[in-house]
Amino acid sequence: MKKFILKISLIILLSVSTNYAYSLNTSYYRLIEDRLTEQTTEKEHIEEVFSNSNLIISEDETIYFLGCDFKHSEENKQEINNRLNKSDFFRNYKNELKKYHLTTNSFSKFYYRNNNDLLENNSDSSDLCNEYSNINIILLDNNELMIPYKNQLVFFRRLSNKDEKNLNNFYDNRKCEDTKYIEMEMVDVCYYENMSILDVYDAMSFVPEYNFRVKIGIGENRSVAYRYENTRVLVDYKWKGKNKLEVIQHFEGGETSYIFKHKKNGTKLTTIHSPD
Repeated sequence: MKKFILKISLIILLSVSTNYAYSLNTSYYRLIEDRLTEQTTEKEHIEEVFSNSNLIISEDETIYFLGCDFKHSEENKQEINNRLNKSDFFRNYKNELKKYHLTTNSFSKFYYRNNNDLLENNSDSSDLCNEYSNINIILLDNNELMIPYKNQLVFFRRLSNKDEKNLNNFYDNRKCEDTKYIEMEMVDVCYYENMSILDVYDAMSFVPEYNFRVKIGIGENRSVAYRYENTRVLVDYKWKGKNKLEVIQHFEGGETSYIFKHKKNGTKLTTIHSPD
């Protein structure tokens, strides 16, 4: 029950915070999970934290990650190199850098969290932000993002232009009604102009809090299972014609139903959170 309530809270927080600097120049990055070292005891922890968090670069060169802002450093390569040397980066990550054939010449930009901001302004901070405020983010010359974390280099790849455009449309074209509370259920209704059911679903699949794990096609009914925070989740996909899709996620402690209905001007999405 507690995990289910936490999931609902994350989605509500997501819907409230989606005004964060989304524009045509916003870039989105996702974790490259197959590069995580299999042997490390931190692999599961890294997947849990980083795969459930998008990295978003706004047009003002700020990275939004784990609930806080990472600022772009104006330092040149030599200054960045000196900063990393002082933190023992090259010693701690020597094997990882060698493994991926990386040198400071591969580093294009450097992003950091200013700890003074945590003291002066807590408006954008969160528990995760406070916990991971000391991490640095490096943009590589191949346009991947890299985070040194617990002696492992964690990489993120940018979404395709098509996926980024669809995700921006998802945020820009959305109009939502106020949340309704019906007995124990919470009901949210949103309208997405000029987007098909699959447009909306595919955009949501890049937002980790929604937990949409599979690609689907029109008329494909299926049931899949996956792990979420060490619990098993069963998901049912049911099409009712070409213009209606129901996705039901069965969690420990409740279920969430997503009802997509395509109309002439776009798609209506009704989300129902039902705790046991």
